[in-house]
Amino acid sequence: MGHVDLPRSEELLRQLEQLLHTAEDPCLIAWLQRELEGYDKYDELPWYRIMKCRQRGLFLPDNTPHQHTSQIDENSLCKQDIEKIRFMMIRGPLSDYIGCCHTPTLERWPDALLQEYSRSLIPHNTCLYAWKEPIESVKASLMKGICSVLKEYVPSIGHDVEHSNRSLRSLQHRQWWI
Repeated sequence: MGHVDLPRSEELLRQLEQLLHTAEDPCLIAWLQRELEGYDKYDELPWYRIMKCRQRGLFLPDNTPHQHTSQIDENSLCKQDIEKIRFMMIRGPLSDYIGCCHTPTLERWPDALLQEYSRSLIPHNTCLYAWKEPIESVKASLMKGICSVLKEYVPSIGHDVEHSNRSLRSLQHRQWWI
């Protein structure tokens, strides 16, 4: 896979908003709206918004008050349960993840799952809190995925996405075909 120059996050958001106001293709408009406003709970997510995660927990060893965090070995959970938490679905508006005020993306385990495994994840330890965290950067993955989609389905702006200092004004009167 070749090197892809990514635009700055603010520039990408501006380009998507501008494209939303100039696009005519309903599929492109729907995709842009979902990216900018977020995906509903039952919307199908694009590949770059489904992030593989590592599992981590806050543990309290038996007979000591000192807590510690540790990665959770996926082999300590049954296959059916690990499938419930292996991936994180990134549904929020793009600006929540790539904006200047983005914080790390973590997602808590369901309480029932934590309760079931709290004493068996690490011998002689109780897991007080467990979460999943993406292995890759959410911001980088989203930006790379969006740029890839734009280059594939709207190839005429691929050059503009790579060279984000250029304007999208030249695109305002084009027809979009996806």
